[in-house]
Amino acid sequence: MTNAHSSSLRFKRICSAVTLACVLAPSVVTPAAAQTITSSGLYYRMGGGSPISAAAHRSALSMQLGAGVRANYSCGKFDIGLSWSDLMNSIQNLGATITGAVQAGISALPLYFLQRAQPGLYQLFQNFSQKADLLVSASLKTCEDMEAMIKNGQDPYEEYIALAKGDAWKVKANTGGSVVNAKLDINKNEAGQRAGLPWVFGSRAGGAGTPPIQPIRDLAVAGYNVTINKAANSLSTANYGSSSLASTRLVQAFKTPDDLARWSAEVLGDQKIYMCTQGSDCPSPTITSTATGLAPKFERELDEVLPTMRNLGSSTSSSHADLAKVSAPGMAVSPQLMDAVRKLPTDMRSVAINRLAQEVAVYKTIDKALIARNALISGMSLPEATGAAPVRSEVQTKIDRLTQYINDMMFEFRIRKEMTGETALSIMGNQQQAGAASMDVQGGTRADPSPLIDGRVSTR
Repeated sequence: MTNAHSSSLRFKRICSAVTLACVLAPSVVTPAAAQTITSSGLYYRMGGGSPISAAAHRSALSMQLGAGVRANYSCGKFDIGLSWSDLMNSIQNLGATITGAVQAGISALPLYFLQRAQPGLYQLFQNFSQKADLLVSASLKTCEDMEAMIKNGQDPYEEYIALAKGDAWKVKANTGGSVVNAKLDINKNEAGQRAGLPWVFGSRAGGAGTPPIQPIRDLAVAGYNVTINKAANSLSTANYGSSSLASTRLVQAFKTPDDLARWSAEVLGDQKIYMCTQGSDCPSPTITSTATGLAPKFERELDEVLPTMRNLGSSTSSSHADLAKVSAPGMAVSPQLMDAVRKLPTDMRSVAINRLAQEVAVYKTIDKALIARNALISGMSLPEATGAAPVRSEVQTKIDRLTQYINDMMFEFRIRKEMTGETALSIMGNQQQAGAASMDVQGGTRADPSPLIDGRVSTR
């Protein structure tokens, strides 16, 4: 009884140490196969061997997909004069036959003289002109209806085009000139789309001869730089891991702005947006990168933590360098914790090490997700991003998605722990109570058929 009681207390202390060290998190390794566990109480109190499910594919990659269309189209690109001329040169299609001589007469005379000299011919010309205008208007109406349908379906790039056109109108207005020519240049020649938009790095993006607009990548880089009090357009490849900023939470998680940008784009997906559609110097169509979510990132963190954790579990001591490798910012793995793990039975030690490594990996994954979220929010506060409504909308949607990824991971962790522990512990507790009851001995004295009363044996 004493040995069983002390063993139970020892397991409770170990469980408490593991639980305190593994504060938050969902995690994933290869799902544990069914196995015999000697320390069942500790196993179920920890919530089993895996806090969250494994990634759908450990090596999932972010794919880049390009559509076969450009960013937009506009009915303003049609040459109305050419359309009208083509109709007038094909008058026979309108139900009348005009000889070449009559057509030559019309073209050789000013309309005022034609009206006076040939009123009938002038009236015929006017009739055909009206019919041509109606046909051109009807054709444009068809195009504009289709354009409106795309907009009602929330064409994801139309707002970028509107921003580019608005910026081009602002430039044209400041330089003066013909408003008619300005409209032609903007609508037909894509002056706005080719120029691109003023962007967070101090130059233009999204046009011909400019970098693309990459909402997640660009705002992650800019947000990283402004977070460490650098200019938004500071070098994205600068490594701050050995600088005076090395101790900051941001630099500990991501050594360079590019590291953060790559991580964010892989988790959330991104786009490379070009707005122009014509000309040999116009870049390739818009490309979209798919999102992978947090699970593959967790797997990578686990691959880094688990080998060191296993070495610590099988060694006799723990160096501070090794403990730092298996710790996360704000969650340290102590020498006392590893001592407690080493004293576990062999089978239970393996489960505890895997579980502890998984929860550290989850903690690191969520910590990086929170850092990326804050950097994107910082980047979104820059003037160029604030003035671009589609960028704000796109990035805010991705920030909300990242928040949901974090919540989903934590929710799965809590649910798995509750489902794993409650029923199993209740069954084991009931069995322990039944075993204790069967060992109880009732107190009391044995009945004597001939008791001794006043020095004499009394018989009944």
